[in-house]
Amino acid sequence: MSLWSDPAAWLGHEALWILYAVIALAAFVKYVVPILPGDMVLLACVFLVGTKGGSGWLSAGAITAGGTTGALLAFLWGRRFGDRFMRRPRFRRITGRVEALLGRWGYWPLLFNRFVPYVRPALFPAAGMLRMRPLPVAASALVGNILFGGFLVLLAYRAGRQWATLSSAYTLYQAWLGLIVFGFLSLLALFLILGAWKGRKGREGERP
Repeated sequence: MSLWSDPAAWLGHEALWILYAVIALAAFVKYVVPILPGDMVLLACVFLVGTKGGSGWLSAGAITAGGTTGALLAFLWGRRFGDRFMRRPRFRRITGRVEALLGRWGYWPLLFNRFVPYVRPALFPAAGMLRMRPLPVAASALVGNILFGGFLVLLAYRAGRQWATLSSAYTLYQAWLGLIVFGFLSLLALFLILGAWKGRKGREGERP
């Protein structure tokens, strides 16, 4: 088993600290390279932490740390390069929507950024481009990722813990089912052997 041949199985058998590191990295990368499937990686890793009996608090903390760092980096990138890149014709439509959203609702879209579809990747770069105040932006990023981390832990981590419980129960069920089937087959074999023996004795008694 290797990371390249089967990443999910490799992660499932590695130490918990690797899972926490991957969770933080995936939460960070989702802001920096939005096209990568970071959310799917987060769900899978938090689920694996649950199945391995790890800490939901550490999982949520890793999401918060990685996501907040990525959001702030995206914000700083927007302050430095936003006017140069986000005003290009290919980004004009989404940039206009994000500017309208931030102009109407202020910092609230940043607070709930992880739950806002479509325009989410451009929110923090646009906030930087619009020169929004850094402290409220940082607070929104922190609280928003705390909310998202808690949501994922409730969803994926608890599912992983329940999966571990269900797996144990299923293993016990399989053991009892195996014993029952073995007992039934043993009784059936004994019945057939006794029937064959009685038939043989009956045929021997009928001989002259």
